[in-house]
Amino acid sequence: MNSTAVPRGASEPFRQLRALRRARKLKQEDVARKAGISREAYLRAESGQADPRMSTFLAACEALGLEVVLAPQHLAADVNAFIASRNGGVTAASMAGQPAAPQASPAAPASGGFGSGPTSGEGHKPV
Repeated sequence: MNSTAVPRGASEPFRQLRALRRARKLKQEDVARKAGISREAYLRAESGQADPRMSTFLAACEALGLEVVLAPQHLAADVNAFIASRNGGVTAASMAGQPAAPQASPAAPASGGFGSGPTSGEGHKPV
């Protein structure tokens, strides 16, 4: 396996974290330290040698400056397009070297909202 290959056992979210960490030229110990977990625990999670707890995943995401957002599957492409529109075309997946998110349908507002009604902002974190 070459140094850029992703281990077969790694889960998709940790594949993205690994690619993002490498793109930012960070070491596993840098992310682990910032996340408050051991380097060994991070290495096992990233390499697919362990099935980490959700708290480990969330801590690693926070250490890399990511916010985990849950969205209905049928809206995932729209959510990614919205994030890209607010972030200069960049999503976590694109930072990890994956293909850009599909663009929102032409019916989606270019200003970045979903739907035509007002939004309450409840539960919203700035991008």
